[in-house]
Amino acid sequence: MTAIHLCIATGQNAANFIPLKQLGAQEVWILETPAMRALGSGGSLKHALDAYVPSVKCIAFDDSTPQSICADASRLADKSLDGREVVFHITGGTKLMVLAIHRELDLLNSGAGSYRTLYADTQRGMLDWMDSTPSQESMHDVLTLQDLLLLRGYRTTNDTRPAKDQQRAAARAAVTRFMGENTQALSKFIGTLAYKANAARMESALAQRLDYPPGGVAAKLLTQAAKSGLVGWTAANCDLIFTDRDAANFFAGVWTEEYVFLKLTGVLKPGQYAINAKVIHSKTKTENEIDVIAVKNNRALIIECKAKKQDDAQEAIYKLGQVVKQVGGLMAKGLYVSAREVQPHDRRRAAEYDIDVLAGEELQGVNQYLRNWANV
Repeated sequence: MTAIHLCIATGQNAANFIPLKQLGAQEVWILETPAMRALGSGGSLKHALDAYVPSVKCIAFDDSTPQSICADASRLADKSLDGREVVFHITGGTKLMVLAIHRELDLLNSGAGSYRTLYADTQRGMLDWMDSTPSQESMHDVLTLQDLLLLRGYRTTNDTRPAKDQQRAAARAAVTRFMGENTQALSKFIGTLAYKANAARMESALAQRLDYPPGGVAAKLLTQAAKSGLVGWTAANCDLIFTDRDAANFFAGVWTEEYVFLKLTGVLKPGQYAINAKVIHSKTKTENEIDVIAVKNNRALIIECKAKKQDDAQEAIYKLGQVVKQVGGLMAKGLYVSAREVQPHDRRRAAEYDIDVLAGEELQGVNQYLRNWANV
């Protein structure tokens, strides 16, 4: 007979999900307090587990008073647990809940059943077992991007499969890499291109005129862009024609997202990352559009990408900080990527939100940053 894994719904369900998936749990009981039921936490955990666990159910648990906690703990122990192997995940819930349930379940060891407690330490990446012979084991890298979103109560409203985006990004990778690797030399011209591209999108006028004929590295960029079929342009010409709206979108800012995306493809596996993910919370209906999101070692990295100069990036940084908390959870990290330099006061604000910044010539360090993050 398989073990029953007993866990308590919490606002940080990854701490429950990771060991359950890692251990290959076959039967899971989720204790759900009224507060967690209102948040939809237990339902989110069940939804994520349904893809891996044959039997998952939510059980209401009243934690309003010490008396109700003890009463529900007693009823829980009477739910056909005698003679069963039970693993109690003690990462969630209040101390009173854990103590009351532990007291009841500990009696199983005096009968035909068995009982162990398990604590998931997500900060250290360890699973701590407490029984007659206490032990530890390392957490495995089991969390996918889809798992993360479901656990946080979100679902995607667009296609986030990387193969489609990778195919599109690969077709213009030479231009993307040229811009990313020459951000300092191209700084002003990148801003000009973004301005003209935005005008082309807003005015539906793909033909735009530059103020002066580009030269040097800017001319090399446009020559490469013309060869890649993104623009119509000839040397020493002020006339610039974006091939289509998608090309205009690319120069308006999508190229920064694709630059990061191309670097991610060399670091992570499909299913661990996505570009331009549109997500909605199942309970609150809150919608967010995320430029780049990645998951590795059970942690999320959420990236905001900007191509135009930001005189005041604090609003974008604040929004990124909120998305990191809401979508990514406690173990998530935020990264603000800008093709243009970022003001010192914006960097200070980013540090307050624990958000890293790569701006201007620092953009060339994206690959190393992603590798360092993935290997922690």
